[in-house]
Amino acid sequence: MHNYQMMPKVNLHHHLEGAVRPATFWEVCQQYGLGTPVSSVEEAQTYLQVSGEEATLAAFLDRIHRSFLISSYPGVMHRIAYESVADAAKQNIAYLEVRFGPSLHGTQGRSLEATMEEVLQGISEGERDFGTQTRLIVCALRHLSFSENNEILRVATKYRDCGVVGFDIAGDEECYGADQFRSLFHRAQDGGLGITVHAGEVGTADNIVAAITKLGASRIGHGIALVHRPDLVEPINASGITLEVCPTSNVHTAAVSSLAEHPVRWLFDQGVKLTIGDDDPTTSGISLSSEYQLLSDYFEFSDEVLSEFVLNGARASFLHSIEKQKLMDTLESALLQWRANPTRGY
Repeated sequence: MHNYQMMPKVNLHHHLEGAVRPATFWEVCQQYGLGTPVSSVEEAQTYLQVSGEEATLAAFLDRIHRSFLISSYPGVMHRIAYESVADAAKQNIAYLEVRFGPSLHGTQGRSLEATMEEVLQGISEGERDFGTQTRLIVCALRHLSFSENNEILRVATKYRDCGVVGFDIAGDEECYGADQFRSLFHRAQDGGLGITVHAGEVGTADNIVAAITKLGASRIGHGIALVHRPDLVEPINASGITLEVCPTSNVHTAAVSSLAEHPVRWLFDQGVKLTIGDDDPTTSGISLSSEYQLLSDYFEFSDEVLSEFVLNGARASFLHSIEKQKLMDTLESALLQWRANPTRGY
């Protein structure tokens, strides 16, 4: 039995909002006397996790939004960020890019800067204590006004030298197109931030094209709608775009009807660059390790191909070139050792 828990890995698509430990949720609720429909850690897990009966992305997001009950209290985002790095280290994730929407966790009188600093401190301390190299992607939101998203970009750029490496936009891609965000993303690039965009998850492949041509994305969050436009594969491959694919999440958001309908094998066969993320592990009741197990068991990818998914993630990371090369060298060696004896970790 292969040990995917200890396979050296990279995770580029991991939302803090969907990664809250149920124990943390329960403890904070108890600490502040928050009224919730749960009375134990086990009930907190059920409360935060999808039931499997959700039929839309909105229903999936409702589960994520339940974490907002605790996230605006002092120190909570620091704790969530710190624990995300700890959880990554337990899975032998060498490099992690966490992402979050800072505007989702404030209260009246609490600045975006205060929220950002909590998360960045949590990441920094987690990296120090557990060894997983970690950076932050800041998410704008499609439904917010331009001025609100402009404030998010301002704060993201302000902390560029403190661990922020990327800029993203998440939300309802079917109702909010890319045109209105073009200038925002051009300034993000000019400010030295890497660009990844949620596109082609529940929307069309045209949204992937818009994310690349209008917003300057070098990575696409999900992007599985590409399966409906084979004519776009060649230009997307030529552009060097990497898709951050999250198979289980795509089922839970109803982006695909079942794993049998998931196009990850088709995308790979077309030569599309893929890396694997866990998206919202608490919400989906998964881990990055279990996603790799799924890719092996259900989709029958070899360990050599799974290793390439890891290296694709390292290549597509938003690290500076020297740091990226060091990560690549470390992973290439570690993956060779792991494949030689995949029942143990390295």
